[in-house]
Amino acid sequence: MKTAFLRGRDHHDIGGIALEGLGRVAVALSRGGARKTYDHTDPNEDCTAFAIGEGGELVIAADGHHGELGSEAAIEAILADAAPRLVAAVAPTTSPDAWRELAFDALLRANRAVLEIAGRSKLPPAPTTLVLALVRPGDDLLLHASLGDSHLFAIDATGATELGGRDPAWKFTPFLGYEQANRELLERYSRVGLRTLSDLRAVALATDGLSEPGIGVENPAQAVHASVAGIEPGTAADLSAVRACRAILETAMGAHRRQQAGDNLACSVVWLER
Repeated sequence: MKTAFLRGRDHHDIGGIALEGLGRVAVALSRGGARKTYDHTDPNEDCTAFAIGEGGELVIAADGHHGELGSEAAIEAILADAAPRLVAAVAPTTSPDAWRELAFDALLRANRAVLEIAGRSKLPPAPTTLVLALVRPGDDLLLHASLGDSHLFAIDATGATELGGRDPAWKFTPFLGYEQANRELLERYSRVGLRTLSDLRAVALATDGLSEPGIGVENPAQAVHASVAGIEPGTAADLSAVRACRAILETAMGAHRRQQAGDNLACSVVWLER
């Protein structure tokens, strides 16, 4: 299994972009296009990562709150505990219900990791949103899971469909990093699902630096679709993933600069078009 992990603690330059790609997968991270205008603990509290195995690719993005430790711990736990099974050559299951349970197990592991790092550091937990997508082409499978207001888009020729995010009727954003976050609560407040890969050009994850009112773009799905649509057909998959990641971040950072208000940004892309 090959991995990449971009941590917010390593990227503090306003307007800077850190980007890593391998094959048809890319991840990118930025502090944002302008300074934050809201109270925060660390300059960059977002993280993103990928894991690539013989069976598929896993991408993850996390948006920490009240510190960078929560998002780091959540992604580290998934890379260490869940990723090896999920991207292995032989799928861990063929049952839709069992796939869903694997996604909930990953969320629960991430939740425990946020609490454990807080305990070891003798600090209050730093809650985090989290979004992940597993792509297994040989099984024609996209498994997706999200908790909070980060985004997950399935992108085809006509548009970008939001598979993540929170219910807009809620007056709160759910987070990982609470003792009360048991399996029942995760079932209620997360979005977990499966679909085929048919006709998809790409799958993209993004934290809410893309969409925060007064900071990001007005229509996140439209912005992401435009970023992917700008990749010329026939471009190699490795270049396509990197270019799409960069385009999504640059679009969001342009909105930050126009509004003179920034937020951290993490993005992950799996390119599917052949």
